[in-house]
Formats: sequence, structure tokens, C-alpha cells
Amino acid sequence: MKTTFISTTTLWTSPRSTLDKLQAELVKANKEVVTGRHMDVGLALGRKTGKSLSLRQERATLDILADSNATTTLRLKSTSAALDQIRTVAGSFKNALVGMHVTAQDMPLVMSQAKAGLSKLISTLNENVGGQYLFGGVNSKVQPLSAYEDGPKGLVDAAFSDFFGFPQTDPKVAEITSTDMQAFIDGPLTDLFANEWQGTWSQASERNIQSLISPTERVETSATADHAAFRDLAMGYTMAFGIGIAGLNDATRGYLVNRVIGTLEAAVSDVTALQADLGTAQQKIDQANERMSLQKRFLEERITNFEAVDPAEAKVRVDQLSTQIQMSYSLTAQLKQLSLINFI
Repeated sequence: MKTTFISTTTLWTSPRSTLDKLQAELVKANKEVVTGRHMDVGLALGRKTGKSLSLRQERATLDILADSNATTTLRLKSTSAALDQIRTVAGSFKNALVGMHVTAQDMPLVMSQAKAGLSKLISTLNENVGGQYLFGGVNSKVQPLSAYEDGPKGLVDAAFSDFFGFPQTDPKVAEITSTDMQAFIDGPLTDLFANEWQGTWSQASERNIQSLISPTERVETSATADHAAFRDLAMGYTMAFGIGIAGLNDATRGYLVNRVIGTLEAAVSDVTALQADLGTAQQKIDQANERMSLQKRFLEERITNFEAVDPAEAKVRVDQLSTQIQMSYSLTAQLKQLSLINFI
């Protein structure tokens, strides 16, 4: 027969040997009660962990797209508001010309309004939101348009002088016929705004920004200052003050005013169409957000099926562990009271 000696120290430390493990288990159980998911998903799911991670990655991708769509929506709304201003200013100026019997006495007012309209057009197309120019296209870090006086004016003046053989301030401007003016507008002036716009007036890209609005859909979500509508607007304003209108005879001036009205009218129509395109893009974003919201809900349900714990079972485990820890403390306290001195 063999006996084993048990010391008081061994009795004291025996309950405490499992206390750390019980406390660690209690922390884990408490966290599972609070979060509703396994504390160690990998340990709980084993080989199914990869599926859970894949589902979470899909949901994270949708979250990123949703955040990106919010930024894109802000750009679209800012762009649409800017287009509203451009269209309103151009429409008001056009309507004023339609209702005006333009005479030499009216020229200072017409020219002043045209200059203000062009200045407003340039400043609006140069609007910056969040460090990006709204109308820069993909070249959104560079200011799209130059001021009229910083280059374009010199080109317009040179084109006029080269074509007619004298500057706008020359009295011979009164001798220009409607046919001559038509040839100038349809020739050198149109060429200036069509072929020399890029690099002279505009530093914007011809390409619009394309945004990925869902995992499978990409749309254009910006406007560029190189759009034909803005070229026509700039040309219409320039015709109203930058090609000698004040010195023209009545017939040629009347022809020029009608050309200005027609150019602005076509440009305003194009701006409206551009706004409609941006509105369509916004509608597609809203629809994509709605679809992604449903997809995220579906993914969350599948993730929950993999990772969720039974809240009732987790609560029972917390209660059991708490009871075991309290019993361990109580037993340790009772063992500390054991001493041979008490029995001598």
C-alpha cells in the first residue's frame, strides 16, 4: 500500500489552477453574448471559415461602392446646380436680346451683359469641390478654363484683323456686310472655338469621369468644359461684345444679334440635354444603391448563419462559468482556514 502526502499549499493552489481558465472562458462567453457571434470564428467554423471571410469581403466591397456613390452623388448635384446657373444666365441674356430692337445706343448695355455672361460662364466652369474641378473631366486637378483676357481675346482680335484687314476699332467696321460677317463667323471664328478651344481656352480633358457604381455597372458621372454647349455659349457671348458689334451698320448688327440669339438658344438646349444625362446617371446610382442594399442584407443574413451563436446557450454558459468561479473563490477561502493549529 502506498500513501501520498498532500500539503496545505497544494490544497490552496488547486482551485486557483483552473481559475485563470475559467475567467478566460467567461470573457469569451460575455463577448459572444454582447456581439452575438463566435469570439474565435476560425476555431468555431473550422474549414468553413473561408466561406465566411468571402462573404465578408463581398459585403465590404459593397460598402466601398456605396461610399463612393455618395461622393459621386455630391459631384453630380454640384454639377447640376452649376449647369442651372449657366442655363439661367444664358437664357436671360438671350431673352433680353429677343425682346430688344438693338440700336447703336443699346450696344454698351448689350456688350456689358455679354461680358458678364462670359465671365460667369468661365467662373462657374472653374468651380472646385473637394479639391476637384467639376468640369475638368478626368483632368480634374487642373483649372478647366482660362480668363478671356489671358489669351482668347488676343486670338479673337487677331482672327478679326486677319479676315477683314483692319481691327475692330477701325471706322471701316461700318462697311462690313451681313455676308462678310456670316463668312467670318462660319469660318475663322467657328474654327477658333472648335479647333483651337483645347489648349487656348480650355485645359479640361475631353473625357468625362466614369464611376463604378455597382460591381457590374460603370457610368459617366461628370461634365467637361470641352462640351460643345460651353463652346457655343462662349462663342455667343464673344460675338455679342468681341467682334466689333458697336461699330457695325444696322443691317449687319441685326444679323449678328440674330446669330447670337441662335447660338445661345442651341447652347441652352444642349445644356438642358447635358443635365438630363447627369440626371439619368443619378437615377442609375440610386437604383444601384437600392440593389446593393438588398445584396448587403442577404450577405449579412448568410454571415449570421455562419458566425452567430445561440444567445440563450451563451447566456447559460456565462451563468455557469460565473457560478464555477464563485465556487472556486469560496473553496479557496475555506481551504485557507484549514490549519493544524485549529485542532491542537
